[in-house]
Amino acid sequence: ARPCGEGGEGVERPLRESKFLPTSTMYRLFADGCGAPPTGARVVYVDGGWDMFHAGHVAFLREAAALGDFLLVGVHSDAVVNRHRGCNFPLLNQQERVLSVLACRHTGDVVIDPPWYLTREMIAALNIAVVAHGTTQDRNMDDRDPYEVARQMGIFSTIPSKHALTVDAIVGRIHANHDRIATKVEKKMVAEQQYYKERYRL
Repeated sequence: ARPCGEGGEGVERPLRESKFLPTSTMYRLFADGCGAPPTGARVVYVDGGWDMFHAGHVAFLREAAALGDFLLVGVHSDAVVNRHRGCNFPLLNQQERVLSVLACRHTGDVVIDPPWYLTREMIAALNIAVVAHGTTQDRNMDDRDPYEVARQMGIFSTIPSKHALTVDAIVGRIHANHDRIATKVEKKMVAEQQYYKERYRL
């Protein structure tokens, strides 16, 4: 797994236990507008972790959707994302990430826990005409290309990642602001304690 950065180089950490409890009703609400592709639609497939779903993801999905008539988005499992990114990733569990992708206006439907290595069987079963991927991507655990089959079939398309915002950038911002925010919170707590002490003579 990838090193965890400051104070955690070379450390592989277990996936956190999720307390998030989505229901079928919640999925239906978030999937409002999603459905099966229309007859004859040119289906575009993309996949990813979609962790901390952000503006960069939305921009990519918008460009991917423009390659066809219907966008099918694969959301990898927590185990797969952790295997390739390591550390504490994903920060959001699979259910949260699926709901985030479903809520995006460019998403036609979602494939939950698709195979990391795309297969001819999956392409045929989902009637996929285009497989797209961005230039920003997680590393592979071996030398195999996850999109080898799509390249062989001549349906693979690369979308340049134009947005600077990534999960790593977001985590970097959080780390950079940690000390400043911690100091601010500490001062606030001291001020509150002083306020209650003076007001209620504690």
